[in-house]
Amino acid sequence: MKKIVLPLLAFLVLVLAACSEQETDNAGEEESVTPVEVDEVTHGDLTIETQFYGRVTPESTAPVIPPTAGEVDSLEVEKGDQVEEGDVLATITSAEGRGNIDVEAPADGEVTSLEANEGGMVSNTEPLATIVDLDNLLIEVKVTAEDLALFEDNDEAEVQFADQDEKITGTIEYASPVPDDTGLYPVELSFENEDNAIKPGMTAVVRLPEKVVKDTLLVPTAALVDDSGESLIYLVEDDKAVEVPVEITETQSDVAAIEADVTEGDTVVIKGQLTLHDGGKVSIKKEEQ
Repeated sequence: MKKIVLPLLAFLVLVLAACSEQETDNAGEEESVTPVEVDEVTHGDLTIETQFYGRVTPESTAPVIPPTAGEVDSLEVEKGDQVEEGDVLATITSAEGRGNIDVEAPADGEVTSLEANEGGMVSNTEPLATIVDLDNLLIEVKVTAEDLALFEDNDEAEVQFADQDEKITGTIEYASPVPDDTGLYPVELSFENEDNAIKPGMTAVVRLPEKVVKDTLLVPTAALVDDSGESLIYLVEDDKAVEVPVEITETQSDVAAIEADVTEGDTVVIKGQLTLHDGGKVSIKKEEQ
């Protein structure tokens, strides 16, 4: 009889130990806390923008053609010099016996090409130099017929340039009513080039408002979670995640307009939500100073 009881007792001890270990593991799972980053639900208007790519060109380019052919007696400028209208660029000894004649700048700008040397010959049919106005530049954009209306309906557009953080406002000067040989419609925008920081040939991104969603709930786009085709967000209430289904009205890269059972000022999870579940415990990570 003792031989039967002892193995049975040993078996029961093992079972109880295993159950106790499993309960401990389950308790540990239930107590797990997910660190998250959060933001707030806001309320307002969402502007949906369309962007176009263009290239910067000079608004005006002035070729400098000598009034007479002859020998260059003196050059007063070099490439890269800034000149004003009327400045003397060169003096030419006329081949027609007209004596020394000054060649003057026809406009303000920068000397971007110089096709003459002192003692060399120049003609009165080819440019001696080219002057480009870099203070006032154009952006040339080509758009489809569908997008042309956006430029016709606006006087200005937001512009940003490659490798430039600063945004400027460009004035829409011209939107062609007929397409070019590519089938697209040329559009020109002008802007003042302060400090000559922008150079011809640079790529420009032109942004225009296409649609405005007014008086709507807004959340960071990063807060949206796709769950088998359904969209949801997680709020944080009493250190727990609360799953809320949402209907997305419109989205931008950083902000989305939604319809949902949430209120302006609610705390919404924007990072860490992919491992959350409804009711899961969370801890809010403090922003690094």
